[in-house]
Amino acid sequence: MMEKKFAASLMSVSILTASLGGSLLAAAPAFKDLNGTDGQAKIESLQQKGILKGVSANAFAPKAPVTQAQAMQFISNGLGLSALEYPDADPKQTAHDLFPAVKNTAWYAEAFLDAARSGASIPGTVDPSAKITREDYVDYLIDSLKTAGNLPMINILAPEIADQDQFDIEQLGSTQLAIALEIAELDADKKFHPQDEITRAEAAVILYNAVDYLNQLKQPVHILPIEE
Repeated sequence: MMEKKFAASLMSVSILTASLGGSLLAAAPAFKDLNGTDGQAKIESLQQKGILKGVSANAFAPKAPVTQAQAMQFISNGLGLSALEYPDADPKQTAHDLFPAVKNTAWYAEAFLDAARSGASIPGTVDPSAKITREDYVDYLIDSLKTAGNLPMINILAPEIADQDQFDIEQLGSTQLAIALEIAELDADKKFHPQDEITRAEAAVILYNAVDYLNQLKQPVHILPIEE
């Protein structure tokens, strides 16, 4: 496991905000397989911002599982990890150095490297083609969000999770924080199903919520004057 880090520059957050707010890419063709999908508007929003791509020009495959490689690309694109500064990172270190199964020429190599540098606790033995579980995806995302958003330590009231005993104890805190921040949610039975493979639609919606939370952090705080 990589050591988790919790620092990023405010300048980097500004860069991310500008990139998400601007229209940097031409509008992509709309996905035609999202009708009836929960979170359809959020998925389409991420697509139009150039954060998400489909499995083809007009198909997103919302019910398909997400691979480790796809998850890294989702998170890196969504949180703008490539634009962040990592003062402690070794510039000579490659993704393959950290993750032997990741080839440096692979389309997802930089996403793995950026996620690892941001603090995501990715096992060195990770298989980029393996499907990712719900708890792993949220853990990687929250670790990276802490760096991208320069988040301080946050004390939360731990939400009640009916299937809490199914979590890896080292990853439970990430899901608890994600639920508390309304980035992820439980089902009607207050279960999270941490060991289930996450679908592309589920991963996209959680990513949208994380990006939205990050954007809210940049909003200026208005302090009203104290009347004497």
